[in-house]
Amino acid sequence: MLVTKYQTNLLALSWSILRNREEAKDVTQEVFIQSFINLNSFDRAKSFKNWLYSIAYRRCLDRKRKEKSSIHFIDKMRKQEKLFDDDKNEKKRIEDSDIFSPILRKLNEKERTVISLKMNEGYSEKEIAQVLGCAESTARVLFFNAKKKLKKMLMREKNV
Repeated sequence: MLVTKYQTNLLALSWSILRNREEAKDVTQEVFIQSFINLNSFDRAKSFKNWLYSIAYRRCLDRKRKEKSSIHFIDKMRKQEKLFDDDKNEKKRIEDSDIFSPILRKLNEKERTVISLKMNEGYSEKEIAQVLGCAESTARVLFFNAKKKLKKMLMREKNV
């Protein structure tokens, strides 16, 4: 039941950070395994969804760190510039659109994550801060700066 409820959203979040569908699927699966193993450490006074998103975010960062140390990182990134397919039961996300996808790629991973959580999930700055493990003011600044960058890039695209 939990997998059905959260799988698509976790997959979208993971993809927005990793930009690789297979890696995002792996991370999503790892999140469910890790959450099941560590369920006894979950603080029931907090949001289960935020806890899952925090695990996903940290897993994605771990994957990116490992990938960056690889000699083949640049080649791998070039090969995997395709958009996330909108098949099966997966929801179409803001990252998938022809307008936003190239622009979102220009944002750093934290900015993409903040935009994804805010726009796709409707998260508040407080909830985003919990997922990212930062202060609420930091989440607010990240969102403000990401939004400002997006506006600037969109204006530039319009004028071209």
